[in-house]
Amino acid sequence: MSLENQQKLLRNPQFIRLWAVGWMTGTMMWLEMLVIALLAFELTESPFLVSFTFFLRFLPMLFGFAIGVLGERLNRKYLMIAGLVVQVVTSAALAALILADKLAYWHLAVASLVVGTIQASEFPIRRAMIGEFVGIRSVGRAFSLEQATNSLWRILGPFIGGLLLATIGAHGGFLLGVVLYSLGILISVSIKYDRPATGERTTGPLAEVFEGIRYINSSQVMVGTLAVTLVFNVFGFPYLSQQPVVARQELMASDILIGVLQSVEGAGMFAGAALIAVFARPHHYTRIYMWGSVSYLVAIVLFSQSNEYWLTLVILFFGGIGMSAFASMQTAIMIYASSPEMRGRALGAVAVVIGIGPIGQLGIGLLANIYSPATSVLTVASIGLVGMLAAFVIYPIMNRSSSLDTCNTN
Repeated sequence: MSLENQQKLLRNPQFIRLWAVGWMTGTMMWLEMLVIALLAFELTESPFLVSFTFFLRFLPMLFGFAIGVLGERLNRKYLMIAGLVVQVVTSAALAALILADKLAYWHLAVASLVVGTIQASEFPIRRAMIGEFVGIRSVGRAFSLEQATNSLWRILGPFIGGLLLATIGAHGGFLLGVVLYSLGILISVSIKYDRPATGERTTGPLAEVFEGIRYINSSQVMVGTLAVTLVFNVFGFPYLSQQPVVARQELMASDILIGVLQSVEGAGMFAGAALIAVFARPHHYTRIYMWGSVSYLVAIVLFSQSNEYWLTLVILFFGGIGMSAFASMQTAIMIYASSPEMRGRALGAVAVVIGIGPIGQLGIGLLANIYSPATSVLTVASIGLVGMLAAFVIYPIMNRSSSLDTCNTN
């Protein structure tokens, strides 16, 4: 990424505002996942019920396509603000329940579902707005920068969460959420955004959904990207729900050290995002995406077999680099490969596929109850590696430097 192009992005005030909203929501996403997982385990001592909170959090992603259509019909800015308001209320309610010593597992389950519903709008709302503000030629750089800062919050979120759990208590994390989500609202209000003119619509929302499906199905690059997203979210991402449990049972780590463990993965994500921002070009996107996904799954397998805390830190650092490659390129490829009028639906499709991922959460939780959390992580990640091998075979275009040459460049 040239200095001139980087400065151009950083001089774009609307991109900066949307970027900053992502700082707030990104920090809280990682903090909430750690705090809710540890609270759920403390209340139930069930690895499966820990995984079930993750299941509920990501289940609403199935409605991502519908949210994408909604975002094309309404003003995305106001939808984003409404979501932040709901997150403020949810965080405040959880903090109040903890302070009143009334917190029960079902509160965590409901909160996970509510926050997950708002999180489902991330791709078709906020990220689609970023694509509109920066232009097609800058999306890779924009999302590499976004991933770099998200990685910083991936470092800070779990660390702060673990620190607050060990000192103030879990309510501290949710009170922080009230503050950060409120800041997000203030920043969002200042964004100057007008819904793009798309002409008079002659079809209904359901017809637009099917139109989007046909459009995506016509592109092997977009279908391949969604296939890898499916593998990653069903067989890779679910390990996060068991990571605190494995760290506590196998590595004998305290709350703070568990937070550090997740933060180190964030450090790897930051390093990966920085490398991508500097060196990646469009003809690299799909290869970075594919091999980053593979490296993350390999790191999960190694994590499941590690008995040494310090070795685990190294493994998760390199796993974070792979996660960064997957996360930053996933959005960039879908925006680069889709036309402006279809981007909301293209990114909504990503959210839908992510919404299938909770099946993996249930699977890894059941295996953890039957065998052990470490064995469940090993089994699920190994299946994911087989899935990635299949993706290389079925979608060879994803491993070619020319994969994006025929895609939209408007």
